[in-house]
Amino acid sequence: MPDLVPQWAAVVPVKGGPQAKSRLALPGAARSDLANAFARDTVAAVIEALEGMPVLVVTSDPTVSSWVTPAGARLVPDPGLGLDAAVAAGCRVAAAAGATRVAVVLGDHPALRAAEVRVALEATGRHPAAVVPDADGLGTAMLTLTVPRGESMAGVRTAFGAGSAAAHEALGHVRLDLDLPGLRVDVDDARSLAEATRLGLGPHSARALARATVHGVQATIHRIADDGSGSALLDDGVEVDLPPDAAQRSGLRHLRVGQRVSIELDESGAAATRVWITGIGPGEDIH
Repeated sequence: MPDLVPQWAAVVPVKGGPQAKSRLALPGAARSDLANAFARDTVAAVIEALEGMPVLVVTSDPTVSSWVTPAGARLVPDPGLGLDAAVAAGCRVAAAAGATRVAVVLGDHPALRAAEVRVALEATGRHPAAVVPDADGLGTAMLTLTVPRGESMAGVRTAFGAGSAAAHEALGHVRLDLDLPGLRVDVDDARSLAEATRLGLGPHSARALARATVHGVQATIHRIADDGSGSALLDDGVEVDLPPDAAQRSGLRHLRVGQRVSIELDESGAAATRVWITGIGPGEDIH
C-alpha cells in the first residue's frame, strides 16, 4: 500500500491520568498504569502499520507525553474541550502536514495488530468517510475522514461518546463491520479486558496487567457452594468464576454471599486464581 503513505495520517487521542478507565475495578494508580500501557500498544501498532504515516497522539497527560516522541509519534496538545475537540486538533495538525485522509483510533485497543490497521485503512480508504464500530456495534473503533487543507476544520465533524457508531453514520460515515477483532475490542471494563487478553495483549499491556493483579482487586461473593466454588462480582458488576481451590489456597472456609474479598484474576480476567481476606490466612498478618 505505498500509494497511501502521502495521504494518510493517524490521530490517537489519549485521556490518561488517574480518571482513565474508571470502570476497571482496580486502584487508581493501577488503572492509570494500565490505560497508559493500552495507549502505548495502540500507538505502536498504528506506527508499524504503514511506513511513513504520521501518527499524532493528542493528550495533555504528562506520563503519556513522555513516551510519545521516543515511540516515533508526534505529540499534539489536547485543548481540553472534550474528545471531539481533541480529534479536531489532531486533524488540524495532520492537514498542515499534508495529509488528506485521517484515521482516528482511540488509545484503548491493547490487542490491536499492525496488519489489522492496514486492512482497515485499505477498506475505509474506498470511502470519503467511514466508521468501523466496536465489538458491541455501538461505539467507534476506527473513524476515517477527509480533511480540508489549511487551518479550518469546519468540514470535520465527529460525534464521539455513547452510541457514536450510529451518530457517525448519521454524519455520513459509511459503516464497515470488518472482521478485525483486535481493532474492534476497545477495553472499558473487565469483560472487554478479558476478551483483549484472549486475543493477545501487546507487550506493554501484558506487563501492566501483571503488575495490576499482583495485589488483587476487590470483589463481593455472589454465589458460593459447599466446596468453595461459586462466583464473585467485581466492583464494575462483572461476574467472575471462583474455582473451589481459589479460596482454599488462602486457608479460607465458609465464605458467605455478600462478603467482601480480594481476588487475583487469571490471564483471561474471567476467573479467580486466589481469593483472600486481608488479615486472615497465611501471609496475611496485620501489623
